This record gives sequence, C-alpha cells and structure tokens, in this order.
Amino acid sequence: MRRNPVNPENPANPVQISRCARNDPYFSLLNLKGNTVERDIKILVVDDTVTYRQILSKIVSGFENVEVIGVASNGKLALSKIELNPPDLVLLDVFMPVMDGLETLERIRQQHPNIDVIMLSGVDKENANLTMKALGAGALDFIPKPKGDSPEKNADELRAALSRLILMARTRKYSRQARGISVPDSAEMQSRAALQPPPEAKGQPQGIAPAPVAKQPSRSEILYREKPPEKIVFEEKRIIRKAGKIDAVVIGVSTGGPNALQEIIPRLDADFPVPILAVQHMPPMFTASLADRLNSISDISVIEAKEGNLIEKGVMYIAPGGRHTVVKIDRFSNKIIGLMDSQPVNSCRPSVDVLFLSAAMVYKGNVLAVILTGMGNDGLSGTAALRREGAYIIVQDEKSSVIWGMPGSVAEAGQADEIVPLDRMAARITGIVRGGQA
Repeated sequence: MRRNPVNPENPANPVQISRCARNDPYFSLLNLKGNTVERDIKILVVDDTVTYRQILSKIVSGFENVEVIGVASNGKLALSKIELNPPDLVLLDVFMPVMDGLETLERIRQQHPNIDVIMLSGVDKENANLTMKALGAGALDFIPKPKGDSPEKNADELRAALSRLILMARTRKYSRQARGISVPDSAEMQSRAALQPPPEAKGQPQGIAPAPVAKQPSRSEILYREKPPEKIVFEEKRIIRKAGKIDAVVIGVSTGGPNALQEIIPRLDADFPVPILAVQHMPPMFTASLADRLNSISDISVIEAKEGNLIEKGVMYIAPGGRHTVVKIDRFSNKIIGLMDSQPVNSCRPSVDVLFLSAAMVYKGNVLAVILTGMGNDGLSGTAALRREGAYIIVQDEKSSVIWGMPGSVAEAGQADEIVPLDRMAARITGIVRGGQA
C-alpha cells in the first residue's frame, strides 16, 4: 500500500504526523516525541538593507529550533558564506548590489541543490516580475515585504509568513535526509522529462493506482466549512473509473506552483479544446505577473481572470490574488468569470475549494480537476463535490511535489483517480481532455 508523507497543514503548530506517515519506516530514523518531530534548521539572511537584516534575524531567531548562522548584504558575499557553512534555508532579497537575488539563486541551485531559497520581494510590478522568474528558477516560495505604517503589524506579517515557510523547509530537509533523496537541479529535471517515455496507449498509465471510493460531504458542508471532514469513510472496493466528456479543466496549486505550471502549460497545444481555470495561492499583483510570464512562453493564452470574462476554450484564467474566482452563467447562458471578496476559505483567498465548487455547479461532472503541489488541504472539499458529480480527478505525485500537502490530502481521502508525475502531467491532461486514456 502506498504511504503518504507528513503534510504541514497548520503553520502555528509543530508538524503533525498523519496516520499513514506514522507507519512509514523512514520516520523511525527521526527523533519522534509523541506526535511531533523535533527539528532544527539553519538559516542565512541575505538583504542589502541593514534594518531588514536585523528585523528578519530577530524574527527568525524567535522560532524554536531555528538558528540564524549568518547575514550577508549581497549575493556574492552570501555565496562565500554558504561555501564555509551551508545553511538549510536562505532568505534572499530580490534587488541587491554586486550580485542580485536572481543570479544568486541560480548559483545556489546549481551548486547546492538541497538548500532551499525563499525570496524577499517588494510589491511593485518590477519586483513581482522578477519574483516570478525566481520561482521559475527554483525558489521554494517568496514573501512580500510589508509596506504598512505600523512596524509592529509589519513584523507580525513577516512572522506569520516565515513561520509557515520555515515549517515547510524543515519538513523538506528531514524528509530528504531520512529517505536519502537529493533534490535534482533544473537541468536534470529537464533531462528526465526529455527521456521520459510516453504513457502507454491503453490501460491505466504506469505508476498510477486507482483510489478507494470515499463518502462525499454535502454541498452545504463544502460551502460553509473551513476544514475537511474529521473522518472520511472508505469502502473496501476499489474501482477504476474512466474519464467522461470534459468541458473544462480546473487546477489548484500553492507552494511550488509557478514552477509546476511552467512545466505544464507551455506543453499544451495552441488548439487546446477547453478552458482552464486555475487558483494559485499568491498575493495581488503577483498573479498578474504569473499570468504574463506563462502567456509569454505558452501556445495557449494565459490571463489573470477579470469579472465578466467570457470563458473560452484554449484560454487559461488565473484567479487574481486576494479575490475568490467562480464560474457563473450570464443571462445569455454564457459561462463567465465571477470574482468575490467574501471571507477566506481554508485561510486562502483565492480558494481552490470555492472555484471547484462553482465548477461542479455549472459544469457538473464534465470537468477534469488537477491538484498540484502545495501546503495544506485547500481543494479537498472541492474535489469531493466535483467527484460526486462524476468529474475526473488527478493529482501530482509526492516525488515531484515541493510539498505533498494539497495533492496528498486528496489522494489520502480517496478522491484521486490518478497520481501523476509532473513531467507527465501535460500529456496526461491532454490525453484525458481529448477523450483518450493515453
């Protein structure tokens, strides 16, 4: 039986070990205390501003089992410090003198692929564009620098963001150490993708297992519930389902998403026959930069969704940061984009669950839902609603995910029809949408 990894779902608490992960042999290599894993992590802070270096160092030092092993004012100095004392995580400013954050990131990824990097970015358009390039080049995630008038509130924002990302970085560190997995660099990933043989023309694709059927939550539960069901009842019978007619693809993704989308969307043909609607957890402005970047390297059109957009085939609509995106029907029976400013769901706005639920209401079962890398479980309730209508669900596999939280939660709940490696995801999406199982 396939076992699932630890998925950090609450950044305010220590990492909780799931039922499946607790039975995984690799956790016997770690120092377990009850239901938590004792962890420590070394961090290097790189920013050209003295004040920011001090603020970040103070915040990071306040976390348990976290050590700031150094600071640097530019990328060149940071690389020399990494050679002498490698950290587990680098907090890296985008704009710096001597060597900027993007060049520094590329050097780190080439020379030290097991060191995670989180970018520190301003919130203007130029910073957002460079941050998208950094995420595409292998940065784990990014933190927008707060610009509020209150130093205390700014510090609280940074602390909350760092808490979540440091938790994720140390989860990745100990997973790699326990399993002996080394993170491949971008060149190796591209080589693997090029050498990967095509899926079999018939039958269940290689490495993909059918999921047990789970009891579905009601629509009212999905609309108003912040958390997934406490208990999901599984039937013993395992069923291999086939995808039916597909009228739309919906995608949910979070941490590691820009890089994953960059691997998938440019591989779709210009005549892709249905629309794609996606939620990427990201602040305002950054989603627009992500859409622009994907559009520039893809054959299909990629835009940030706007209120009233007519939903058209061969176009990808990315939910704007800070607003929920839904599918609506206008008075002429056209399917259009709707944007909402209602409360966050699963602490997210935009939320995958909100988009998926609306897709279930409008498209019924004629949907292919894709859950990619990300923390937490946003999308779990939405996939339950879609699958109840007859939709087909595929999730990214653990090995190619930055964090197997969102896809892992769907797979563990029995909602996934297939578990697919990232380098085969575009081909699989195309095959299902065009009516085959190839």
